[in-house]
Amino acid sequence: MDHSDSSEYGRRTVLKATGAAAAGGLTAMAGCLGDGGENFVTIGTGGTGGVYYILGGGIADLLNEHEDLGVDASAESTGASVENAREVGGGDMTMALALSNSVLLAVDGEGDFDEPEPLQSMFGAYVNHTQVVVPEDSDVETLADLEGLDVSVGAPGSGTEVIAQELLEWYGLSYDDINEERLAFDETADALIDGQIDAGFWSVGPPTSSIEEVASQRDIRLLSFPEDDLAEIDDEFPYYTSVTLEPETYPDQDYEVHNPGVVNTMIVNEDADDELVYDITEIIYENLDDLADIHDVVGQFEETARDSPIDLHPGSEAYFDDAGL
Repeated sequence: MDHSDSSEYGRRTVLKATGAAAAGGLTAMAGCLGDGGENFVTIGTGGTGGVYYILGGGIADLLNEHEDLGVDASAESTGASVENAREVGGGDMTMALALSNSVLLAVDGEGDFDEPEPLQSMFGAYVNHTQVVVPEDSDVETLADLEGLDVSVGAPGSGTEVIAQELLEWYGLSYDDINEERLAFDETADALIDGQIDAGFWSVGPPTSSIEEVASQRDIRLLSFPEDDLAEIDDEFPYYTSVTLEPETYPDQDYEVHNPGVVNTMIVNEDADDELVYDITEIIYENLDDLADIHDVVGQFEETARDSPIDLHPGSEAYFDDAGL
């Protein structure tokens, strides 16, 4: 298939095609046909208190506004990265956001994945900051100080939990050394507000509404990782990069916060239709200004477009080539 002519290849109404051959060719990407001939596009997100959910909903609305694409798009709240990788790999979800470390484990069939998942990257979206929140008067200064404490490590099957386990292990701790609570972002926020836990992990693009909610109701502090620790973590793990949370990201935060960052990837099944992936990628990247009204992290989309630990899907790679990204 020749994709060199982007004006012809760009917005095709391939999903409006009927017949077993056309529908079968798109099954892995878009699911079943609706009554009007549309294909259903499902976007896996995360908990309702995180950026995935907000961003996925905005992308679904954007795709639905482009009627020539011929899809009925919806965003689904999920357990986030690990669950999303399984759903997309199994063909039960069209596309989804997931942390790069979880995506790499999925493709390699390691960690929480019993076998390799057939995934490719549609695009690298933005960098998540590993944000660890404690009460302002807490004695906790590094993750090593969490020993014996009540800690929310994120929702089961989330990228946050994968990161929490990995970083705790780097500091010499396991779940045997803490009282782990596997809570979604909103639940973590409520538990911190009510004093039920001593610390909570968030791997999310800042600012996130659930941390803002905690900061509005009690005095908190975000842990800043020592620079030497960050340098060693960056060297040991290929998907971490040191990032800085600027002052005033959250209420009463007048200090920089240094932490490990991980790029989020929009994933699709490796068998996803090239033309559809091209068209969806084109619509998203030609409407970044509109998406940026939903969340500030969209401002990173161009910079991180090709950033992923797994292969780019041929459809999105063709669009980035045409667009010069």
